[in-house]
Amino acid sequence: MKKIYENISIDRNTQMNLFKFKATDIDRIIPMHFHNEIELIYCVKGQLKIWHEGKNSIMSKGDLLFINSGMPHLSQSTSKNEVIVIHLPETLFIQEKLYIKLDTVNEDIPERIKKQITNIMTSLYELHCSYGEFSFLKEQSLVLDLEYILVTQLACQLKNEKEFYSNQQKKIKEIIHIVKEHYRDNISLKEVASLCGYSPAYLSRMFHQHVGQSFVEFKQILSLEKAIELMETTDKTFEQISMETGFSNEKSFRKVFKQVIGKTPREYKSSKKTTEIK
Repeated sequence: MKKIYENISIDRNTQMNLFKFKATDIDRIIPMHFHNEIELIYCVKGQLKIWHEGKNSIMSKGDLLFINSGMPHLSQSTSKNEVIVIHLPETLFIQEKLYIKLDTVNEDIPERIKKQITNIMTSLYELHCSYGEFSFLKEQSLVLDLEYILVTQLACQLKNEKEFYSNQQKKIKEIIHIVKEHYRDNISLKEVASLCGYSPAYLSRMFHQHVGQSFVEFKQILSLEKAIELMETTDKTFEQISMETGFSNEKSFRKVFKQVIGKTPREYKSSKKTTEIK
């Protein structure tokens, strides 16, 4: 079953999916995933770490990032933050063979364009929350304005589809899918390489190049996400959780949890109980 961050629902009236994310729990990570819809992220305040196209980027206040259709990405809140996210249908961009280059963490864009985009995204969110009877008409207008800026100011014309959807990119998606299906069985790099017809060394290099994480790191994040879900929704012991989420034993689970989350599993669970009481 797809997670909510992979199963995007575009509103028919506004032709977008829009939400504001306010991270108060900086322990959580959205694992590597991809979807057909394009994604535009605006960091209003705080910081957000993004693994995208083989790069690790820290978005700060005012930063914008565009994620093209089908591109694997992962995010983690490194501080309390406020982020506006908009998803748009891929149709226009795929039909016109357009690739949008927008990543203000690593590349500068004219301040005028940056201001136009951030103003539209802020206005869209405010309008989206107003629940006016015909506010969707204005939302449609702003979405079209946003798309016009993207395609006229920030788009690159692709010569052919292979330039965008390379064979390696498609293979990475397949690999991600395999790991997501089998990480709880503690599937190894060697086993995945065998399934995909690669040597372990080649798969390891290719995975890190396209995903920005090692194979082991990616698998650990998936395991931790499931472990945290079980910790918050069940009374299972840490030993049971470690065995159900792909860790070799409880000691390994505790070690990885501390390295990534910054707390032991027991400390994490205690902090959640304290928050609930408040």
